[in-house]
Amino acid sequence: MPDSWADLPAWIAWLPRAKTALAEIAALPSVDPHSVWWIREAGHRIDAISLLFENYLPRLLPQFAGLRAVPQLGLDRRSFKLNCAEALEFAEELRFTMTTAHRALADDEAIADARERLLDLLPATIQNLKSLHSDLQEIGHEAQRLALEMEFNFLVDPWRRILSIGFEMGARRRHSSCYDLIASEARIATFLAIARGDIPPESWLKLGHEHTYAYGHYLILFWSGTMFEYLMPALWMRACSGTMIARTQDACVKVQQAFGREHGIPWGVSESGASHKNDRGDYHYFAYGIPRLALWFEAKAGPVISPYSTFLALGVDSLEAIRNLRRMEAARWTGAYGFYEAADFSAQPRRPVLVREWMTHHLGMSLLAITNLLRDNIVQRWFHEHPMIQTAEMLLHEMPVNKAILKARQKEVAPIRRHAIALPPRRRKSAKVAL
Repeated sequence: MPDSWADLPAWIAWLPRAKTALAEIAALPSVDPHSVWWIREAGHRIDAISLLFENYLPRLLPQFAGLRAVPQLGLDRRSFKLNCAEALEFAEELRFTMTTAHRALADDEAIADARERLLDLLPATIQNLKSLHSDLQEIGHEAQRLALEMEFNFLVDPWRRILSIGFEMGARRRHSSCYDLIASEARIATFLAIARGDIPPESWLKLGHEHTYAYGHYLILFWSGTMFEYLMPALWMRACSGTMIARTQDACVKVQQAFGREHGIPWGVSESGASHKNDRGDYHYFAYGIPRLALWFEAKAGPVISPYSTFLALGVDSLEAIRNLRRMEAARWTGAYGFYEAADFSAQPRRPVLVREWMTHHLGMSLLAITNLLRDNIVQRWFHEHPMIQTAEMLLHEMPVNKAILKARQKEVAPIRRHAIALPPRRRKSAKVAL
């Protein structure tokens, strides 16, 4: 295997050797069928990667290493990291350069031969890049059209001036309940509605900002205390350092980690599938969350640990998130399509039941989180580069409430809440502070 600092052509050249090595391992009599399946799938991935370079970036293939040493062709490291549009432009320029520079390249027979072979491939390469670029642009335009044409007005509650949870088509009326917590996915819809001008900026402040105290941290109350509620919006939306949102995101992850340590299990509780099944064999689904963070008094943690919850935390505490994922991997929480949906500890605290399914939206969020981690929050940057989004960015600079105020409010409110509602012992430690 190449060194970690090796360039892209070195890794491409290694792929056939890796494929051969995998085939040799699979042929050993001691290899079990499960391992053979993984080896075969790894071989398929190698074939797919190799085909990708053959169809779109043939200049990086091993047989053209000599051409990359010719300075006038510009096949240096800068040409290894081009986006689709740049790769198309570069391929067209390369075709022209190689056509006009044939005399300069004719002195070396090997170079001349490689030039002819690459020239034969470039027309198909250029066409492939054109098709890919066109398809990506079409997807982007369609996604933007759907976002810009989405209507929010009919969902706005005229009295509360925030968004309803939906519209009852049969009764032709807006649902009376509203998305009213800032620590939820409602943050995205409300932010977009404000940016579009469908609701006033004041609606942001009308979202619930009530605080609680758990595991040594003050943070905003969630509805069911899930990782999803606060960290899913962060896949797109920035959290400026020191702001209310940033501090709550940090505290949310720390509380989840503390909950895992308390129970001696990996951390990451969120809405997910669980091990119980219905008569058809479908897994049960529930909004699992940390009860101390939840406004909903029926909230429960299970505990059911979902790997996608840890992926969401990559943008907050990447090192601990990776350690947690490695712990899950070591426990064999993975299958054909990556990490399973969840591990259910509710029946056996030391031997969880794996929820052997994969949910597309959870895998999608995981992939976005990985992309943000590896590419300097590129999904957030895409979102915030839109002029419409920039008009509302000041909303995200809301400063946190002073801890002294929260402590004073906690002393005032906690006795009243305990007297009014009989909570289980653990919940009593978590005073809900209404600001």
